[in-house]
Amino acid sequence: MAEISGLGGKVMLGSVVVAAIKEWSMSGFTMGTLDTTAFGDTVKTCLADDCGDPGTISFSGNYDPADATGQAALATLCEAGNAITNLYLYANTSTFWRVGSGGSIIVTKAKTVTFPRCGLGTVSFDGQVCGAAMEQVGIGA
Repeated sequence: MAEISGLGGKVMLGSVVVAAIKEWSMSGFTMGTLDTTAFGDTVKTCLADDCGDPGTISFSGNYDPADATGQAALATLCEAGNAITNLYLYANTSTFWRVGSGGSIIVTKAKTVTFPRCGLGTVSFDGQVCGAAMEQVGIGA
C-alpha cells in the first residue's frame, strides 16, 4: 500500500496557487437510492436511482488579503455564480484531483473569514461538483 502524505499539498485555480491554504477535502461521490418497499414488506428494499451526486469540495487556510489571483478570484467566481473546470486539489507534486470530463465546480461559499483574538485570520471556501465526479491524477508519494 502506498500512503500519500499531504505535506506537499496545495489548491490551484488554473496555473495559480491559492495562497496559504492548509487543508482541503472532498465529500466523495454518492449514489442515490429509491425506496421500493411496499405494504407488507418486513425488510426495506431499494434501487439505485441512476442519478449520483458527485459531491462537494472544501478548503481552508490562512487569510491572505493580497492574494488577488487566488482567494479574491474565487470570491469573484462565487459572487458571479460561474462554473469552473480548472480547480485542482493537490496532495503532493505528483497527485491531484480535478473534476472529470464534462463536469464543473460551482464555488458556493467564498472568503469566509475568521479572526481570533490570538492567532492568524483564517479563510474557507466550498464548492459543489456538478456533471462528473472528481478524478485522481497520479499516484505518487
